[in-house]
This record gives sequence, structure tokens and C-alpha cells, in this order.
Amino acid sequence: MNTEKKQPKATERPATINLAAEITAAVQTDDTPEIERVLMESDNMLTIDGRPYELVANYHDGFDKDKLAARFSDILTKYDYIVGDWGYEQLRLKGFYAENNKRAHRDQLITTLEDYLYEYCNFGCAYFVLQRLGTPKRDNSTGNSSKRRRTRSPRRRQQAHTSERREQADPLKRKNVRAETNNKSPRKRHFTIRKQKATKPTKKVH
Repeated sequence: MNTEKKQPKATERPATINLAAEITAAVQTDDTPEIERVLMESDNMLTIDGRPYELVANYHDGFDKDKLAARFSDILTKYDYIVGDWGYEQLRLKGFYAENNKRAHRDQLITTLEDYLYEYCNFGCAYFVLQRLGTPKRDNSTGNSSKRRRTRSPRRRQQAHTSERREQADPLKRKNVRAETNNKSPRKRHFTIRKQKATKPTKKVH
């Protein structure tokens, strides 16, 4: 009998190692541009994804360009101010609106920054404040008036559609109504004509 054992193929293991190396390299290349999204123009001027910002407060050197790039989200572009505070070596970002924004809630205005730091941040924690230069993208969801408009408009559209459907579904009824009005109208006209003839004065013959 042939007692020789078949040796396993050694080509599968290197293929798996190469695949893992390619995935690691791809992840590293995807993470690299996140740092470049924040560019410093000067000591207090910077751009985030091409949008200009000014560093107006930097308490305890809380500003970190690399951490800001890693934590920044596109939802923050609608705010006039971005506040970053540190807690347990983690950076937290929160957006605030300018004080003249009448559509925002009071706790979303930059004037309540001290209340936010006192209530939600650690005592004496490092933080920084970025002010957006230019007009940020406004979100229509801020404020109660815009929400009411959104809820009312679909109802009006539904009412308009239902009225159109009723008119299209009952064409025979409309024709019958028009026919009845046409039949009644000559009677009224004939009646008025007779009334005018009866009341018409006769001319006297001299």
C-alpha cells in the first residue's frame, strides 16, 4: 500500500497575508486625507474643508488641529460657532448659532456658552471656540415655524388631490346639474318677459 501522506498546499496562506496587508494599506490611505482637511493659514486663521474659520478662544491650549480634523462632522457647517472641549482625553465638538439668530433656541446661541461649559464640561477643562467667517449653510429644521410649515403643506396638497379626484369621479353629476340649470333658466327668462309686457303702459291716441 502507498503510505505517503499528501502535503497541504502552501499557496493559500501567503494569499491571505497579502490580502490583509492590502486592506491595512487601503485603510491607512483613507485616514490620511482627514488630517489635511484642516489647514492653518495663520496662528488664529484656518480653513476646514475650504471653509474659513477664526480661532477666537483657546483656553488652556485646547485647540488641536489633528484631533479637530478627526472629529469634525459636516453637520457642524451650519453653525456660526464651533466649541471643542476636552474630557477624559476625548475631544467633543458642539455647534452654536450667533446671538442675532431669531430662529434658534436660546440654548443654541453662543451667548449661553458659559452655561454650557459650567453644566456639561469638567471644571477648568481646556476648550477652544471657532467662529465661522461668511454665511454658513442654514438648516430649515431650526425653529418651530419651519416645522409647522412642513406639516401643513402636505395636508393642503392632499386636500387638493382629493378635491380633484372627486371632480374627476363625478362627471355625470356635473352634467346633470348643468342640464337642470339650463332647463330652468328659460322659464325664468320667459316669466320676466311676460311681466314686462303686462306692465308696459299704452300710448294715448289724440
